[in-house]
Amino acid sequence: MAETTENSTTAAKLRRKAEEQVASQPTPTGELDAKRLLHELQVHQAELVMQNEELRRIIEEKSEHEAHLSNIINNTPAGYFRIDLEGRFLDVNDAWLRMHGYDSKDEVVGRHFNIVQVDSSSYTARAHMAELQKGKAIPYGEFESRRKDGSVGHHIFSAHPVVHFGAIAGFEWFIIDISERLDHENEKLLLQQQLQQAQKMESLGVLAGGIAHDFNNLLAIIVGHCSLAGMNTDRASEHIPPIELAANRAAALCRQMLAYAGKATFTLSQINMVELVNEMVLMLKATTNKNVAIKPDLSTDVPTISGDASQLRQIVMNLIINASEAIGEAQGVIQISLTKKAIEEGQAAKDHIGNIIPPGCYACLEVADTGCGMDDETKRRIFEPFYTTKFTGRGLGMSAVLGIISAHKGALQLTSQSGQGTTFTIYLPIESNIPTGDEASEQIASTLWQGSGRVLLVEDEDQVKLVAKAMLEALGFKVYDASNGREALDLYQNNSADINLVLTDIGMPIMDGYTLFRELKALSPELPIIISSGFGDTVVTTRIPVAQIAGLVSKPYRFDQLRDVLKGVVDGS
Repeated sequence: MAETTENSTTAAKLRRKAEEQVASQPTPTGELDAKRLLHELQVHQAELVMQNEELRRIIEEKSEHEAHLSNIINNTPAGYFRIDLEGRFLDVNDAWLRMHGYDSKDEVVGRHFNIVQVDSSSYTARAHMAELQKGKAIPYGEFESRRKDGSVGHHIFSAHPVVHFGAIAGFEWFIIDISERLDHENEKLLLQQQLQQAQKMESLGVLAGGIAHDFNNLLAIIVGHCSLAGMNTDRASEHIPPIELAANRAAALCRQMLAYAGKATFTLSQINMVELVNEMVLMLKATTNKNVAIKPDLSTDVPTISGDASQLRQIVMNLIINASEAIGEAQGVIQISLTKKAIEEGQAAKDHIGNIIPPGCYACLEVADTGCGMDDETKRRIFEPFYTTKFTGRGLGMSAVLGIISAHKGALQLTSQSGQGTTFTIYLPIESNIPTGDEASEQIASTLWQGSGRVLLVEDEDQVKLVAKAMLEALGFKVYDASNGREALDLYQNNSADINLVLTDIGMPIMDGYTLFRELKALSPELPIIISSGFGDTVVTTRIPVAQIAGLVSKPYRFDQLRDVLKGVVDGS
């Protein structure tokens, strides 16, 4: 507006000058000069009018722009605040006020931004000030801020310096409140954890029910025959074989449970998978319904692998039986193939849950059927213990298969769709790093072998200890017995000159077998220690190097098994 007033004053001066010249010079020359001045005045006035219009337009556009910008800032859902170089609030918008629980700008403007600072925050406004003061914009960041009521909000933001006449005059921030989203994500995570826990409990319930069902049947056989033997002692020997058979079946169930957990005890050897699969196919063909055609296609160039033959037979048997049951009474085909397959680095082959299968050379067994297939629910639960679509109490099934494969460092792939059959693909490494148990004593047939000396027997179960002590004494040993590792350690320290070897359990109170092993080896590195465990040899050898163990005998063991391990240790020492 000052520029408009100045232009008007100039025009008035020119007009007066022209009138004075006309009055003082009534000559023709004076008239011409006056006319020229009047013409210049008219041109200048026209220019002034145009300049005034342009200036008015610029002022209006600026006002509209400022109003538009103010409207955006005040109506955006993002919070906005501007602070000066000292950190005092210069302006905030309505969204910022709502986010922080303030009623008006008057409560905030002029105050330092530390009123919203959260000292414990890992991302604070203060932490970013150094960058802003250097003139650097921050396109994205996170921080927490304190609301008026003391609660904490979580935000993402962008910020940049405000520059006036080439100098930084303050800083502008735009923030988005993500507190509700984080709350939803945390709630979702909590629900997922609760669901996973519920699924674990469901699986454990199914597992416990299945084990209880099978063990109760076995215990009924044992208890029943013991009762019959007690009623008629003259015929007691007749009841021993079925008792022993039931006990062996219980031991087999325990081994199957360890296989399910991927901690099975293995007797490893070099296995010709072509012969093993062909053997199982020929056996199962004789028992499979005639409506099911089993078609093997076994490559002859598959090298031998290191594994447990009985466990690998269980894999083949379970897959073929499951395929036959999936076909049911309809006409169908089970296609069995065995090939050598190499997975190269970067191929990103994945197993049934999406884990990368390590590069290497594998014996690849594939069992495909034309049966009913599986829906998503069945595929999700197929590896749960005792899960079945037929009836309850079927055993560990596919969960044991998966455990055996895992213990052999292999992998499994599953492809299935309702009404379109199922394909299981098993990868077994041709070069296996599974620790061998071949060093664990030869099987000696002699029943006349007798030992000598004194054995320190460590076992927390009294009945197991009584049986083991009786076996050791029958083999010619004298026995010190202890109920836990601490008691055994004290016995050894007081009688070390008399003790020739140690037979110890692993799971015990006060001091377990692992700790006892280390303590005894520290006292006497050459002392032979035999480990007896129900956890499986594989679990033990992950905690204690095989080379340091004199012998391994897995529970439950027979007299001849304990004898052979002891003979191998004594005669080999």
